[in-house]
Amino acid sequence: MTLGLQAALKRPTIEATPCRRPPRRFALALALAAAASVPARAVEVTDQRGASFIFEKPAERAVFLPMPAASTYIAINRGERGVAGMNAASAAAMRDGVLGKLFPGYARIATNITLGAGTAPNVESILALRPDAVFAWAAAGDDALASLERVGLKALGMRYGSQEDMAGYIGMMGLVAGQEARARELNERQGRELESMKAAFAGLDDARRPRVLYLARASDAYRASGRGSYNDFYIRLTGGANVAAGGPSSATVNIEQILAWNPQVVLLGNFDTVMPADLYADPRWQDVEAVRSRRVYRMPLGGYRWDPPSQESALTWIWLAGLLHPGGPAKDLRGAMRGWFDFLYGHALSDDEIDGVLFAKENRTSAGYERYLTR
Repeated sequence: MTLGLQAALKRPTIEATPCRRPPRRFALALALAAAASVPARAVEVTDQRGASFIFEKPAERAVFLPMPAASTYIAINRGERGVAGMNAASAAAMRDGVLGKLFPGYARIATNITLGAGTAPNVESILALRPDAVFAWAAAGDDALASLERVGLKALGMRYGSQEDMAGYIGMMGLVAGQEARARELNERQGRELESMKAAFAGLDDARRPRVLYLARASDAYRASGRGSYNDFYIRLTGGANVAAGGPSSATVNIEQILAWNPQVVLLGNFDTVMPADLYADPRWQDVEAVRSRRVYRMPLGGYRWDPPSQESALTWIWLAGLLHPGGPAKDLRGAMRGWFDFLYGHALSDDEIDGVLFAKENRTSAGYERYLTR
């Protein structure tokens, strides 16, 4: 007999016993424990450069380098909770606009997340915030995103320029925040207004489209928005013709170029302090048709600036369409603002708040603006 067989014969015999079901309470406890070991909400999020990320639960601390992004996330997430850091320019818009009054906690959100006044990340400051997600412009270049990824951060790239880009990052924010349904509803609401504008103006011939110039800056230099910019998109959408469409998305131009373009309407952006009265009084502008006909307008500032893409962009379209086509059927802008602010922020706008958003005082003497001032 071999040693292996001898050892096997010496092993104790184990009798088989019937398998009993565990008590129901114990089985339930086992099931709950197993469920707890699996992430309750694991989602894959693909950003707008094609990079994918897994979020096992909704982000509790997010950082936003692009200026419009923080207010959009606040609207999707129903409050400022979850915003750990944002661009200083975003905070300025909240302070100067209505959003800071609705969500005063914005003042406690860190703003030292960029290097200087742009959107280049201050990696050390962002790391200190321990974010679950960092949103950055994909077009800022791989270096900006890579600098965040090198230190282990989830850096989600956002694209800028079209309505499709904005709809994409709204959906992305909804996934990150665990607010997919709300983000989808926001996109659907904007989509309905988009189709309404297309139906009204897509077939408009060039001769009936007023010449429009959007100036992001007009104090120390003239900064015009050309092709590929979001401003160009909504000028065309609302039945206008962008005089700067032949140039890049953003370019510094001189007064001689503006005189050559001779815009019929001038839009002043919210990244500057210039108001219509400044151009009306400027001798250099007196031969520009928009000044002669008093069709210079300061763009509104609501929950965010209305000139770049935002959760309030549908209101931008309604506002601009009425000014570009004063003889056409006018939508009830003030009523639309009330409906949108209730949906976005759960807030009932007062007449005084609406006037503040629309820069009623500053735009009052501009042609056609009285249509928006009737209470």
